[in-house]
Amino acid sequence: MEKEPLIKLPWHGHETIASIPSLLDKGERIEVTLPSNYNHALFRVLHPGKPAAQLEEIDASGGPELLAEIATVTGLEEFATLTQALASADATVQVVSPPKVLITLPSANVKKQ
Repeated sequence: MEKEPLIKLPWHGHETIASIPSLLDKGERIEVTLPSNYNHALFRVLHPGKPAAQLEEIDASGGPELLAEIATVTGLEEFATLTQALASADATVQVVSPPKVLITLPSANVKKQ
């Protein structure tokens, strides 16, 4: 069965988080679009040493442990519950502006090579 190249999910809190584990074997990338009001809080958490700037551009990448940082933002705490599932799937995580959480699975990385 061919995997979807990109699965896009709007942010609906618990409902969105609960749907992600079952999608890990159905797609190569999962994109969770967050409301724009999360951009400032995520920027402050992911770039703590940066001075206040007019443009807060986020581009942070890492493994599932990045979810622990995202989960420190009020309203996004449930991202922490995905850490084990994403670690087991050997997924990578990227957070970008406008606020999106991108989950990339190993099958997507193989095709890029």
